[in-house]
Amino acid sequence: MFMKQLTETMAKVKRGETLMVQRDAAEHLAELTRKIDPKKVNDKALADLVSLLDMPDEPTRFWVAASLGNLGPRARIAIPRLRKILKEVDCLPGAVTSADAIRHALTRIGVRPPPSNCERLGR
Repeated sequence: MFMKQLTETMAKVKRGETLMVQRDAAEHLAELTRKIDPKKVNDKALADLVSLLDMPDEPTRFWVAASLGNLGPRARIAIPRLRKILKEVDCLPGAVTSADAIRHALTRIGVRPPPSNCERLGR
């Protein structure tokens, strides 16, 4: 049951009719992953979840990163992608960006996130 709900929600994130549908689905992913034993997420679903980090919408990416963080060490395969995206989004303006969720996800997965370069760059 859970895997079906997870798969359907990931499909909505990827192919939702509107940006709001995609964002809402991504937030729902975070709710789903918060309630599940990470061992119950199979490798394909985990790979599909990591692929959602490629969504260009910042709020959507925030929730996808949060979802991966909810899976803790089970989401280790996401580490290289999370680090790469963090370099791209680290200094984006805004009170909350995906950089915050990515740092939190990396910590929950079990790796130390790199320090922010924003202050050094004057942002």
